[in-house]
Amino acid sequence: MRRSRQQSGFTLVELIVTVCIAAVLASIAMAQMRDYTRRARVSEVVMAASQCKNMVSESYPTLDSMPPPGGWGCEGTGGATEYAGGVQTSSNGVIRIAITNLDSSMNGRFVYMVPAKADSTTAMTTPADLGTSVHGWICGSDLSFVRNALPANCRSDTTTFSTEAFGP
Repeated sequence: MRRSRQQSGFTLVELIVTVCIAAVLASIAMAQMRDYTRRARVSEVVMAASQCKNMVSESYPTLDSMPPPGGWGCEGTGGATEYAGGVQTSSNGVIRIAITNLDSSMNGRFVYMVPAKADSTTAMTTPADLGTSVHGWICGSDLSFVRNALPANCRSDTTTFSTEAFGP
């Protein structure tokens, strides 16, 4: 007696469909990974403003006169981190951090940190608000594609602050 032997395995069409599905999923995953990496690097830029935020927060209640642009004592022209360039301030205490070493569309753009009043949406100004405490920070950028790469709590449109004079 002869036994019939069953064949098992995958057909060529099944293999091609599987490879195509895997390729589509891999391309989606790579795009998401690139976006995740960019956001992590831009978060590093936001963190580079921590020292300057502390300095501005401590100075607002104690200053009697408006400092000049770049006169808050926390500015630096060198790179604070690998992706954060120089840190500059305006006379109102607005902090501007340059983005560097990221990619061609982001390099040379800025992240802004603006001292805010108790409502956390109104910017503080000098000399009117000197002697009062900074209650929060408005964080964002003047460009939408930079805002999209920022952390979720840092996506405000800060276009109105980008025209201030910054120093050093």
